[in-house]
Amino acid sequence: MTTATLSGMTIKRMAINLIDLEESDAKTSIELFPLKNSSEVIDEFFRTHFLETRHGKNTKSCRFFDEDATVKTKIERFAENNSDETFLKLSEELTDNLFKIMKNSSSTSNGTFFVFEVSTEEEDCIFLIKLDPKHGVQVDYTDLTVKVLENILPDSNDRVHKCAIIRYNSRDDVNADLFVMDKQQKEGEPARFFIETFLQAEEILNDKIITRTVIKEAKEKITDLLPEVDQSEIYNSIDKVFSNGSHIELQKAISDVLKTHVPEEKTDRELYINSNSEKFVSDYLTKYRDHQTSFTAERKDNIIVYKGEKDQLYLRYNKGITSKISFNKDQNGNDVITIDKSLNLKMTLK
Repeated sequence: MTTATLSGMTIKRMAINLIDLEESDAKTSIELFPLKNSSEVIDEFFRTHFLETRHGKNTKSCRFFDEDATVKTKIERFAENNSDETFLKLSEELTDNLFKIMKNSSSTSNGTFFVFEVSTEEEDCIFLIKLDPKHGVQVDYTDLTVKVLENILPDSNDRVHKCAIIRYNSRDDVNADLFVMDKQQKEGEPARFFIETFLQAEEILNDKIITRTVIKEAKEKITDLLPEVDQSEIYNSIDKVFSNGSHIELQKAISDVLKTHVPEEKTDRELYINSNSEKFVSDYLTKYRDHQTSFTAERKDNIIVYKGEKDQLYLRYNKGITSKISFNKDQNGNDVITIDKSLNLKMTLK
């Protein structure tokens, strides 16, 4: 077995298969792809798609329907007897299964189906890619080998149809069994055919959960990073960036918040913002390993709340009157709240 190490991940085995729905059967590899002969461009191509499948904008965190899901049981059987022969058998079974499902559907999407055994620093995975056969890497369908086409990488991302990272020998504190990406689905829609029919899985997260968690982390991390900035100003920026219904790309969103508060005159300001927004995303995925970094902000709460340090003071108001309430500090650092007289503020006794 020859391995290829790619910046934090190791491709241990690889097989190339062909799905042509005009044929009666899929064409599957009878030998492992010789990784030692692969080029840096090919290695980079697959590394890019592994990382994008883990936390790209189309990624879904999923779990299998049950313990008997076909793909799950096949991979578990492989894990118990990990060898070149059992890997090729797994590759063949997965390809045949996908071929039969597609053959019995209305799909006309032929393609090359890559199966990888991948190791990361924390777990082992089976990585699947279905790729348009006419773009990206060039496959010789006679012997199922692959070679480089010049200048393929900028366009190849659009031609990757479906990817899945299926985890095994994994940590117990991570709920996701697999991460799935399907670019043939419209953005924001679940990849139902690939996830539900072939992988027999379902999503485990929703936008509301991710939104709430991201906002909590953003408040904590950004106020720690910028202690000189008034906390309420940072919270207001976070509130605006993560407004209900906004499409969020997490690194950009954090960058936008930082741009509002990092002084223009700061040395290497752009580098500072970029590095800290990248670090936020990296730390976030380490802490919440099931989450993805692209989602639609879902916030039902339309209320703004201010609290005193020991809850001696509690101020709650509807966002619709935000323009009529202002918060400032006087020269002694005291908070000054100005409430527009049109609100007709009165004391209430209970």
